[in-house]
Amino acid sequence: MGTETTLTRPQNLKLYQPDPFPFDQQPQEPLTPSQWFVKRYPEAYNNHGSPFLELHEPVDEYSERVLPISINPDFFGAALGGRRDLGQSIIYYEAECAWYFKDSDGIYKTTTADKLATVYRALLMKCASDMPANVHKLNLVHEWRQDKTAKAVVNRAKSILLADSSFFSATSPHLRIKGQELHERLAIRFVSELLTCEPGKILMLQDAYTAFSALLKQRELAPVKRSDFKAMVVPIIKGELDVSLRNDLVVDGRQGVRGWKNVRLQSLPA
Repeated sequence: MGTETTLTRPQNLKLYQPDPFPFDQQPQEPLTPSQWFVKRYPEAYNNHGSPFLELHEPVDEYSERVLPISINPDFFGAALGGRRDLGQSIIYYEAECAWYFKDSDGIYKTTTADKLATVYRALLMKCASDMPANVHKLNLVHEWRQDKTAKAVVNRAKSILLADSSFFSATSPHLRIKGQELHERLAIRFVSELLTCEPGKILMLQDAYTAFSALLKQRELAPVKRSDFKAMVVPIIKGELDVSLRNDLVVDGRQGVRGWKNVRLQSLPA
């Protein structure tokens, strides 16, 4: 019977569904492309459904041919986010229109759409190589590895793996190599670890800025303007020490000095 006739039978077209009552409780090697991907990316399946629509064509009483005929780009967009069981994570950072992956050191680093397309192609090829002989592999090896499909999957992944500006905020647990939040994180530590309330002491804004600039240099971070430092540190000091910035302090006979009253700066760590 020809393929055209077989395709008209809805029962031969199958989306992946887990066996609710598996006869054998031992893990089985995947026998279809959908089984192969769902085993590795169960969360992508739970959120976006079967990776493929497959044609299962009986050969005889005991065997069948399996042909994946349609791909689900939503599943593969989610799969590009990585495997949680392996500690993998890839996000699309909307604020910069950039891709980030979490490296083995736990720090997020930039990557590119082209590299993600390469990962997608590699997954399809690995799946094809693991499939038994009864699985038709043309679409896995050739059709869906072409640029058109690869780019469509990566583009779909942008909305699925989208992370807003809070992902790399100063209070977020997520870390990256470069970013404005690194200065904000250091400003929080600067206030919590180096500033204390002490009656009679005065911390001038310029002295605080000089000390913070030294910390930036120690950590090989880019310098910031004094105005930017002021914008960062003023609300932190107010929140941590309940002390506001004043513009009327008197220091060594000078009037109108900016700074904080009853705040002391401890020595910088070596």
